[in-house]
Amino acid sequence: MKDQPHDMQDRIDHADASIFQAKQDWVGNIDFRQMVEDLQIIVCVYDIDGFIYLNPVGEKMTGYSLEEVRGKRFWEVTHPEDALWIKPRGLARLRGETVPPTREFRIIKKNGQVMWVNVFWMITPWHGKNTIIMACVDVTENKRLTEELQASRSELETRVKERTEELNRTNKELLLLNQNLNNILKNISDGVATVNQDGDVLLLNAFLDHVSGHAAEEIKRRLSNMILEEEDGILNKMLREKKTFSDEEIIFPTAEGSLNLLVSGTPILDEEGAVQSGVIVLRPMKDVHRLIQRFSGYRATFRFEDIITDDPIMLTLIENAKNTALGDSSVVIEGASGTGKELFAQAIHNYGSRSRGPFIAVNCGAIPRELIASELFGYAEGAFTGAKKSGNPGKFELASGGTLFLDEIGDMSIDQQVSLLRVIQEKRLTRIGGHDAIPVDVRIICATNKDLYSEMRTGSFRNDLYYRLNVINIKIPPLRERRGDIMLLFNHFMKMAERKANKKSSRISSDVQKHLINYSWPGNVRELQNVVERMVNVMSGSSLETDQLPQDIKMAVPSVASSHEANRATKASADTIDVGAARELYRQKSGEAEKQHIIGLLELHHGNISRAAREIGMSRTTLYKKIRLYNSGGC
Repeated sequence: MKDQPHDMQDRIDHADASIFQAKQDWVGNIDFRQMVEDLQIIVCVYDIDGFIYLNPVGEKMTGYSLEEVRGKRFWEVTHPEDALWIKPRGLARLRGETVPPTREFRIIKKNGQVMWVNVFWMITPWHGKNTIIMACVDVTENKRLTEELQASRSELETRVKERTEELNRTNKELLLLNQNLNNILKNISDGVATVNQDGDVLLLNAFLDHVSGHAAEEIKRRLSNMILEEEDGILNKMLREKKTFSDEEIIFPTAEGSLNLLVSGTPILDEEGAVQSGVIVLRPMKDVHRLIQRFSGYRATFRFEDIITDDPIMLTLIENAKNTALGDSSVVIEGASGTGKELFAQAIHNYGSRSRGPFIAVNCGAIPRELIASELFGYAEGAFTGAKKSGNPGKFELASGGTLFLDEIGDMSIDQQVSLLRVIQEKRLTRIGGHDAIPVDVRIICATNKDLYSEMRTGSFRNDLYYRLNVINIKIPPLRERRGDIMLLFNHFMKMAERKANKKSSRISSDVQKHLINYSWPGNVRELQNVVERMVNVMSGSSLETDQLPQDIKMAVPSVASSHEANRATKASADTIDVGAARELYRQKSGEAEKQHIIGLLELHHGNISRAAREIGMSRTTLYKKIRLYNSGGC
């Protein structure tokens, strides 16, 4: 007799073995083994406690023996992803609930390989428990073949689709006139035409109608004439010699004036390589100019917010300029050099409806007289020796759709004033050496440091042009007339200069502030900015002192400099210099400073006594007396 178990665990193990043996005896009692062991499919029996039986084919196909799966639940040998749904359904079956009878899933073999099986279930009660008999058919090979077939089918479908798309693309390229291409042609931003060797314009999209006032028929006629009449022309070379061309400027006459187009062409060949037709792309020159301007710096950068001021007069000017910007009238901005005339011009441009257009600036005083016409109006091919082969647009054309800023307009010669007036009145121009009228749409803003009205009265400026330009007049006061802005601007420029020079924030001494406020600033804001940059760069400590001020400012403001110098002289030699000597020293310093200041203003205004006197704030007679005094050596 075998030994009886002595502890609890032995008792449990013994009971489990007895139960398992009883279950196996039950299977044997119903001749189950004889029925399933010869089947070439996996057959197993399990209940809530795990596997009871696994037929030999199952052991061979899975690699597990019955002893190895004993006590395991079925879902413990399935793929983890499939176990997520097998476990709840298996438990449901054991509870007697209705569950679909068959399903494909994956079994993990003992060697780790995956086997796809198709499963059939049957529930049999035994001793009050539900027992499941399960038959598993290996469908791994079928699954693989199905997947390969599906992959082959997908690949075939992809190839058929690609081939179909390729055929469709080829068909579109050959036909040219199908509906899809027409839709594209209607919506692209350029004009597109197709032509043949007979001079027929087969297609011209509607884009040019929007930019030239329904000029399609005139453009077709011009293209046809170029093919039929210009044997050596670019279109014939394209159609007969298969030569492409690009970016050729062609002027098309229309009822509304000449239309400048940038034209490119490409021959279209048939399957045998013969020219079938040609495609021509036409782009309005004003669009080309606008694109060039975007990447060439022809943009206004300043806005009204960039004008630094607390001066009431300046603030009123800004409000008036904003109202001016909303219209399209010509503007004349008057002011001394360095007051910010171009800043105002750019701000007006950016505030108005033309802000998306170009801002082209021309300094009429900096361009030689013989070149100003070609600079403004452009020139045609062969207009003069050295001219570009295709000609060159002028600033008026480049500014079309935007603003043309004519700086120093008072320096323009009378003969060029006539040409300028004609273009402004007619809103079209003819390039130098050309014959076609080119429409232009620009707003004119002019600037001058001269008294344009006086120039007109003396005959130096045409009165008809003056009244054409001077619709709105803006007079910017000099910096000396808005001294409240001096320190505001100084601090603004100082921060800019400190960032540029990589220096820390500076303190401004009271003496420097007195010099700055009392100086007349003949160069205005531009001079102030330069002074700030100089002082920041030469500064060695943490504050700006009078030592860093330019000499002309220290000499031009004697009341501050002389008082300090007199104090130092008195302390250093009180026993040798009396009060009269100190006064004489002050007089000499003041006279020299005034002399240098007058010389600077006369140079600035090219010897014009009236303007220099007006800027100093004295009469012409007084200024003449001082000039005679200083010329005679008195100071």
